[in-house]
Amino acid sequence: MKQDNKKVGRKGEVAAAELLQKKGYYILERNYQNKWGEVDIVARVGDYRVFVEVKTKTEDMYGEPWEMIDAHKLKRVENMGYLWCDEFGWNGLCRIDVIGVWLNEEGEVSRIEHWENVQL
Repeated sequence: MKQDNKKVGRKGEVAAAELLQKKGYYILERNYQNKWGEVDIVARVGDYRVFVEVKTKTEDMYGEPWEMIDAHKLKRVENMGYLWCDEFGWNGLCRIDVIGVWLNEEGEVSRIEHWENVQL
């Protein structure tokens, strides 16, 4: 059965944003785009601006969500973060977080994990 990747991705991003808000994060942007591509969520928590990459899976094939993020992808998120900071005049603390979302056969969130301050 072919899945609608955009729909799956959106569902994961909604779940990720809800998780972040429950943890006290303030969502500044969703799907911020620039010349480097797109970052799923830009959030504020404490003194940090957080650039969040969300990976959503519908089955166990092809590994875990975090395995879908390589150094090249993290570098692209980092570059987008620099451009966001420049555009909005932010020169404070920043980091990259990753959120993995698993959806069950019914398309509901069955598991969600948040990894903070992911390094290149």
